[in-house]
Amino acid sequence: MNLLLSLTEQCNLRCSYCYYKESQVERANVMSNEVLEASLQLAFERTIQLKHVSLNITFFGGEPLLRFDAIKKTVKQAKKLAKEHHGELPNDFQLRFFINTNGTLITESILDYLKKEKIQPLLSLDGPERKHNISRKKIDGTGSFQDISKWIPSLVEMDATALMVITRKHIRGLSRAIKWVFDQGFNSIATAIDFDGKWTETDMAALSIEYQKIALLWLKMRKQNPNLYLSTIQDKISYILLDKRQRHNNCFILKGAIGIATNGNAFPCSRFITSSDDAKYVLGNVLDKNNHIFTGSVAKDICHFLKYDKPECKGCSIRYRCSAHECGCTAFYTTGSIYGVSPEVCAHERMLTSICDEILAKRQALGELF
Repeated sequence: MNLLLSLTEQCNLRCSYCYYKESQVERANVMSNEVLEASLQLAFERTIQLKHVSLNITFFGGEPLLRFDAIKKTVKQAKKLAKEHHGELPNDFQLRFFINTNGTLITESILDYLKKEKIQPLLSLDGPERKHNISRKKIDGTGSFQDISKWIPSLVEMDATALMVITRKHIRGLSRAIKWVFDQGFNSIATAIDFDGKWTETDMAALSIEYQKIALLWLKMRKQNPNLYLSTIQDKISYILLDKRQRHNNCFILKGAIGIATNGNAFPCSRFITSSDDAKYVLGNVLDKNNHIFTGSVAKDICHFLKYDKPECKGCSIRYRCSAHECGCTAFYTTGSIYGVSPEVCAHERMLTSICDEILAKRQALGELF
């Protein structure tokens, strides 16, 4: 079970590609203790119902470190609930914590607490200073790299995952930026494309060249470190080797995942979260004692999405490895509907999958396994 808590919509940065800049315009709301406690109770009830062996709680925002008090309260309350529900949980049950952070508010005392409670950091990092500062800027317009650089060694020691966003402005030298992040000691990098509707064929061609360099870099580094993870290349190859669909391997909407907005509204995943009155895909509210979060009309709509292929993708050989077809989050934020298909995402997925398949074929021809 994965519970994502949007502790606050406030943020001390103004990243150009932030997908909340339109849905959380005021950046003022924070989660109340009442919503927090109800969310935890719901998560434990759902964990028990699904007989899951773990509950992963992720602190999200905005910037969650602006609510460090709420983080400590959550950890304390979650541990208490785990003890109370001990007899209903599996013997090997694990309670795990994660935090999505831009890293700029970290202090020695915060680091000590994260280490003590084994809270896994997911750090927003787009590469070395010049790359990072392209989009990750503070409210005054200056770059944020210098505010996080001194904490990178400590975060690496904590086995943090680096979260990189790729925009059209990041294409040139992208492979070098990824190598730089690995060179800092990170063993795990997850990348995401900023699909803004403005990618051209020229942009995609340039990105293709970088992806080919990244694929070769990944192969080389995997020989040195078999535990190294780079989502860009690795996921597309894993779907083939494991004979699994992206939805079944990486997507957990409504199948053990839920995101809670500051006002208590529940959503299928992170991209949907907002406290706006006109929010789409609201499953229900954790404060509603008679809520139908997992059985209501929106839940049924998502179950339909998970069950059926999109008509536009019928016959496509890569549809089960394609974010345009498989990922409700990507479809929603690029088209406004989980059923939409973005031509931009489609073109990207075809290009990336082709590169990954070529790499896989070469390795298999040499009799080498991943």
